[in-house]
Amino acid sequence: MNAGFSAFPHAPSATAQHWVIAYASSGKAALNEALDTLYLPNLQNLLRQMACVSRSSVLTQGDDAFLMPHESACEIWGIQPTSGAQACITPCHWQVGMNEVIMLNPAEMGLSEDESKQLLAAIQPYFQEDGLEVVYESPLIWQAKSQLFEGLPFASLDRVVGQNVKPWMPDASKAPHAKSLQRLQSEMQMLMYQHPVNDQRSLEGRWTLNSFWVHRNLEQLHPHPTPMRISLDLRDSVQAANANQWQQTWQHLDATVCRPLLEALAAQQTISITLCSETAWQHYEPLKASWLTALKRVFRPLTVTQELRALAAGVSEP
Repeated sequence: MNAGFSAFPHAPSATAQHWVIAYASSGKAALNEALDTLYLPNLQNLLRQMACVSRSSVLTQGDDAFLMPHESACEIWGIQPTSGAQACITPCHWQVGMNEVIMLNPAEMGLSEDESKQLLAAIQPYFQEDGLEVVYESPLIWQAKSQLFEGLPFASLDRVVGQNVKPWMPDASKAPHAKSLQRLQSEMQMLMYQHPVNDQRSLEGRWTLNSFWVHRNLEQLHPHPTPMRISLDLRDSVQAANANQWQQTWQHLDATVCRPLLEALAAQQTISITLCSETAWQHYEPLKASWLTALKRVFRPLTVTQELRALAAGVSEP
């Protein structure tokens, strides 16, 4: 289980009353089946007193399609993500096929600190030539700054892993400076082909490094204060399709996020919760007090299973 929460940048204190739960549901079969035995009493009590007031499914076209639902959920408050000069670069392996190029999961490469630093040192002159300031942070994260990034949509690694990379690359016909990044990716492929790091990895039967992916973290997408906090605690278990870990982490969130929200609701404080899958988000706010809404909720109560299944499908229940 992850330790603690992944707080949204610049969020208020841990008592923040607006929460976004990323990867709350998933279309993966193992996790969908786990919904039948998922016990979240605090979330259930919350949903009984709330209504889904807005929802969104990921678009298949346009810049918004590049964002994960938890990255775009700020639009609930009228906040749009920023495509600025800050970004992250992750060294990766592209598996070249007959008709497509697939991004393999960088987290499964076992890239060491020394290997990553050697690769960065080799390609650093090329980055500098194109005006990129790149600094090592971790084996899979090189922090980067460049005017080339301005205005370009970059797809999250979570969006691209296991997919053909081409649909998720910035359109060079609409943004000519994207061609420079594509050229740098091609140069890295040639430069890394016979690099000692890759020679050794090939001997050991490990994936070689033949490209990099540019993406943005939450702080880079939303550099200004926001009214909410995000939990990414469920991400690892969803990516691994680990149903037991996913249930355990959800139970932890039920106790540490949903219960305080329930207590805040009882104290008549303003709260909300947004649940996300890989393809959609659904935003819930307290029911408005009226005899009609109370009657509807008696006959049509919201349930955790119902809402999370609808979320996994990318379509909310009517």
